[in-house]
Amino acid sequence: MDTINEEDLIRDLNMSYLWLAQRLLRADRATGMFRLGATPEMAGALESLSMRSMLNLASSGQLICALRLSRCDTVEALARHAPPDEVAPLHVALAFSSIGAFDQDTP
Repeated sequence: MDTINEEDLIRDLNMSYLWLAQRLLRADRATGMFRLGATPEMAGALESLSMRSMLNLASSGQLICALRLSRCDTVEALARHAPPDEVAPLHVALAFSSIGAFDQDTP
């Protein structure tokens, strides 16, 4: 029976997040910054990470990404109410933009 090590799962999640962050920022910096809730300085730091640096950061044993939704009612509303497919991305973007996505001191 295989045992799943939580530290391995955290490392894998962190690597996936860092890889996705770099991909989003390199494809379209402004949109990537919005989706990540990153400042220009943080975007630059993420873009400049080498694979070795990403692995070191990912292996820290701590999650490097944080849940940006801090209000339970926002989580429940986004999870419960399904707007039509054509407006769903806009609905989520508006919800994220209204919570101060660029406030770096807020977990």
